[in-house]
Amino acid sequence: MTATRTGRPRSESTRLAILEAAASLTTELGYDGVTIDAIAARAGAGKQTIYRWWSSKSMVVADAVIAGHLRLPAPELPDTGDLGVDLKAWTTAAAAAASDSQLVQVVRALVTAASGPEQDASRLYEHITRPTYELLVNRLRRGQDAGQLSAAVSAESVADALIGTLLFRALARLPLSEALTGLVDALLPQDRGTGAGTTPRT
Repeated sequence: MTATRTGRPRSESTRLAILEAAASLTTELGYDGVTIDAIAARAGAGKQTIYRWWSSKSMVVADAVIAGHLRLPAPELPDTGDLGVDLKAWTTAAAAAASDSQLVQVVRALVTAASGPEQDASRLYEHITRPTYELLVNRLRRGQDAGQLSAAVSAESVADALIGTLLFRALARLPLSEALTGLVDALLPQDRGTGAGTTPRT
């Protein structure tokens, strides 16, 4: 995710060294403790080289995430046949991951990067958000097929609500676990046995 720049063509080895330096420093110090100067020093690159290819520290770190040099936890979304149990397991794991202050710093950096040019926001969504979103939507649709989520409810809207609440409360440093569990209870019918009281999707 790099802004369009003019000047000399960039060296791929230098680009990789910068991304690896950004990733390792973020892991060691937390995003807030990383500076462009430190990234340049560890990568053996000039500070101006970094600014020629990226507009900000958040953009460098976002590219490090997209390239796989810096990995974010991806809580498993099980499929036990009980949608409520599976969603609560996923939200519990997600809440535990979001309790890591260094992880939240990286998430803030990604949000900052996504607020830039549309092409950067789209790339971040495709590589980071979309896989989790589609996994969640597909699990919700299987829950609808089993009659555990009303067919009148949009699976996409439920996924939006869950991911949006997770992101908002993590960034605001608000308690997560109970809020997410309560949201699952509010979204799903109390009697969600297979086909009980609901109409499966067609």
